[in-house]
Amino acid sequence: MKYLQFSLLFFLVIIIASCDNLFEFSVYDADVKQEQQNTTNKNLDLLKEIQVQSDTFKFAFLTDAHWFYDNLVTVVDDINKKDEILFVIFGGDITEQAILKEYTTFYDIMSKLNKPYFTVIGNHDYNTNGGLIYSRMFGAYNYSFEFNNNKFILFDNVVWESEKLPDFNWLSNELQNNAAYNQVFSIAHIPPNGDQFTEEMKKTYEGLMEDNNVPLSIHGHRHSFSFLEGDVSYLTLPSLKDTAYGIITVENKSFNQELIEL
Repeated sequence: MKYLQFSLLFFLVIIIASCDNLFEFSVYDADVKQEQQNTTNKNLDLLKEIQVQSDTFKFAFLTDAHWFYDNLVTVVDDINKKDEILFVIFGGDITEQAILKEYTTFYDIMSKLNKPYFTVIGNHDYNTNGGLIYSRMFGAYNYSFEFNNNKFILFDNVVWESEKLPDFNWLSNELQNNAAYNQVFSIAHIPPNGDQFTEEMKKTYEGLMEDNNVPLSIHGHRHSFSFLEGDVSYLTLPSLKDTAYGIITVENKSFNQELIEL
């Protein structure tokens, strides 16, 4: 019996010694490398270097990577070939289980993108220590930026996994000066008719969009394509399981959307 116990212990020691990355997939690991931190601010700096000579420009929207990272590579390669796309927005669910390895895999793939990119957090990204990893790797959950006299508002509207309510006061404040821009676009992971919104929350979000003349609200989460056109249009893009993404063409006071399927 002692010989058997010793053999098992010896075998375990050998396994641990031979696996440098044995604990790489721990759900508690949130040690984001310094060079991977503050990614949003770094991309905002890159965006400032882009000069546009007209009111018309294009950006790409992709969402819901989960574990489909090979398809993410394919989409990034395709976007890199399109010089007319000036930046990219990722609509959440960077991960499936929100472990650090998933975040770093996403980061490494997006580092191959030859244009700036911005993210919103998805419900899967909040699992375990995912919210902490996200904030360290990317930055604030809620933020906005301006480009070519248009405003882009990136809004955290995850309820269940975040265990908090969306900050509609922040969103309302961001929409206060919308008249100063050609157009204002709102981006959040979950569409207002999604599973995490109560009827009251849905009315609050849609009311803010209508009252502030937001032409387009863009989402993921549902893993399928949907475009509901109206005074406020709602665009939902499929997950990367479909190796698909959207291209939005912004003009002076209008936009067009196109689904790209690879």
